[in-house]
Order: sequence, then C-alpha cells, then structure tokens
Amino acid sequence: MAINLDELKPYVVTSNPSDKIFLFYGEMATRKTSVACRFPDSLLIALDIGYKFIADGKHIPAPCQNWQDFKSIVKQLDKPTNKERFKTVIIDTVGMLYQACYQYVCTQLGVTDPGEAGGYGMGWKKVRNEFEVTLRSIAQKGYGLIMLAHSDEVEKEDKVTKKKTLGVKIDIDKRPDLIIKGLADFVFFLHKEVRDGTDEPTVYAYSKLVDIDTKSRSMYLNPRFEFTYENLISELESAIKAQYSQLGMEVPTDVVQTNPYEKQAVDFSKLRNETIELAQLLTNNGYDKEVGEMLINVFKGTRLSELEESETTINQLQVVFTSFDELKSKARL
Repeated sequence: MAINLDELKPYVVTSNPSDKIFLFYGEMATRKTSVACRFPDSLLIALDIGYKFIADGKHIPAPCQNWQDFKSIVKQLDKPTNKERFKTVIIDTVGMLYQACYQYVCTQLGVTDPGEAGGYGMGWKKVRNEFEVTLRSIAQKGYGLIMLAHSDEVEKEDKVTKKKTLGVKIDIDKRPDLIIKGLADFVFFLHKEVRDGTDEPTVYAYSKLVDIDTKSRSMYLNPRFEFTYENLISELESAIKAQYSQLGMEVPTDVVQTNPYEKQAVDFSKLRNETIELAQLLTNNGYDKEVGEMLINVFKGTRLSELEESETTINQLQVVFTSFDELKSKARL
C-alpha cells in the first residue's frame, strides 16, 4: 500500500505555464494582476481589490478577507469539479496573505505576537509551518501558482566604500521571504521603462539581476523582456526549446503530465484486509504485545474488522500497515 517505484515515469519539462510557480513583484501599475489573470482557467484569490477593473471575462475572483477564507478555498481545490474548472491559482497579494496567517496563529495561541507563545520560537515556528504547508499544498494539488507582491525601496550600503544607495526589495516580511522565493520557479521584478526604440512607456520583466531579487529555474530564459502575457509564453517556449536543443533532443509534444503529489484512490477493504493479515502474522510469531499496543493507541480498541471507511480511518490504517510491515521486515518473517 505504498509508492510503487516501478510505476513512476520521467518528468517531462514543458513550456506549459499552468504547471509552474511564479512571483511577480513591482511598483503599482506594472501589470502584475492583469498578466496573471490571462493565465488559463485562473482563480484569483483576492486579498487586494485591484482586480475590479480587469475585464477579461475569464478569470474568476474569490474575495478573501482572512486566513480562514484562504484555507477554505484551498480545501475546495481538492474537489474534482474545481480541478476541471481551474488550472492556475493567483494570490493577490502574498504579503497580505502572510499577515492574515500571522493574525490567525496569534488568535489561536491567544497572543498578540508569536514571540509571546513560549520558548524556542514555538509561536514563530507555528506561523511558518501554517503558512508554508498551506501555500505549498496548492502546487502539490496540481495547480499552477502565481504570487503577486509590491516592491519597496530599501537603503543599501556598499561594504567597501560605505556609500549608501537606494535599492529595491520585495515588499514582504523577512520571515516568509525565503519560503516564497524558495517555492517560486520564477521571480520577476517588474519595472516601468520606455519601450526600446520608442518614447512609449511600458513594463519590463527581469529574471536574472544581481543586486535585486530575481530568479529563473530555466538557464535559457531571456533575462529581460517586455512584460505581457503573450511575451511571457513566447519566452517560456523559446527557453524550453533551447534547453532541449542543447541536449540534442526534440521538444516533446502532446505531453499529458501527471501530478506526482496527486492522492491515489485507496481500496479501503483491501487495505484493511492486508492490515489484518499482517496483524495475525505478527501475533502468531510472538509480537502480540506490539500489535495490541498499536491497535489500542490508534483505534482505541476498535477491532480492525469493525472499522468503517473514512479519510481519517484510511490515514490511520496506512500508518498501522506501514508500522506492521516494518516490524515484519525487522523480524524477517
């Protein structure tokens, strides 16, 4: 009842934007939300209200006022109907989402600051775990993820000359910063400029700057391009094509990508019967005490044959089955 390595297949890199994680950040009016909403079948989790004038008729906004709203939305992403309906989840903005998570955990702990929750940074660890696990679960459910954030000016000092200059940073608290950037495949800094060769104002996306937070998991992605949805898709396609060309391979077509994190359907009766068989084998070979303690701890004395199917019971059975299987291996039965 565990992962079968024989069934795993090679992961195929594609230019599909709906299986990637992006962070777009920049000052106001740098097309963050409008470009994100062009992604296929997008659900906009809106903590900000800047979506109200995006009239593409495609994206679906989900107003989100607090962390409870967000967790409810994420839970509903498991529904088969929503998996068919949505391909991309947009968070506007991820900084506001972290603040909602912060307030939620503080309320849970009965404190005004996580540092008041006890020693060893327990409160801060709880905030980090709550935020990271819930955010990461969106991608693990098979959705593309776009996180939006504002930029902020920051004073920087040269280590040698001690000269101070103004720089740019993502307007996110220091604590979730590494979580968000670590999760992203691409971090684009968006900057208002004059379009090359003209006097027209536009926005450019940067992905490989040295002194400003940027990131690209694709070494062949153009480090600067005019920020539109069409250009982003074109740049992704060119980068993937160049990657395969460098390897002397053709770009795969008609790829049906499976989600390695997708929960597999579990045959409850089969799992329960196999667990019963393991329990009987171990009991017959002198491990009745270990078997009894495990069953009492997990099922509070309910017989395996009397268990009724539920998500909780399946999770418990999987834990018990794995423990029994490990004991069987150690005992060489």
